[in-house]
Amino acid sequence: MERADTMTTWWTSDTHFSHENIIKYCNRPFRDVQEMNEALIEKWNSTVSPDDVVYHLGDLALGQAIEQQIALTARLEGHKHLVPGNHDRIAESFEGRRNDAKFLPLYEDAGWSILPEKFEHSIGERRVVVCHFPYVGDSLDEDRYRLYRPRNSGLPIIHGHVHNLFATLGRQFNVGVDVRGFAPVDEAVIVRWLESLEGMGDLAP
Repeated sequence: MERADTMTTWWTSDTHFSHENIIKYCNRPFRDVQEMNEALIEKWNSTVSPDDVVYHLGDLALGQAIEQQIALTARLEGHKHLVPGNHDRIAESFEGRRNDAKFLPLYEDAGWSILPEKFEHSIGERRVVVCHFPYVGDSLDEDRYRLYRPRNSGLPIIHGHVHNLFATLGRQFNVGVDVRGFAPVDEAVIVRWLESLEGMGDLAP
């Protein structure tokens, strides 16, 4: 695949490297975690160039021996920024034994720059909210982690967390791999989506 020399920005989320149960939960087309991990890495590296920028919106890697699973992501190309999600060991929303002193160096050694868990950002000429969590919606029956979700101020939100529940919903754009061909999304796709919102009035949520 030929790629231009200019830098491109990409967005993704919810890779869940080495998470065996995600194959069943989201009906991913892989036999096991080894096949899934290699497919995710191949799709990433055939899309992203070394000089590109990638925003990963959380739930990077799970599984036993988490140190090895995080280290695996060093194979991913690009300048990588992680917005922690509820399965990332450095997230405020992580339900297990969060330990920044232990785990932060592991993410950094794998090439990750850690960003705040929610913030405003400019894409094209539009301001957006960036967070692992959407305003509304969850991969389970109820909206969990309400304490960690951003307040809906009317800005579009770029997020993950919901897996294959929806790709877009009102002003919400899910960059999770389960609805994006298991590869990062070119920011140009998000720009076109943002432009499509113009003049559409008050879209919920």
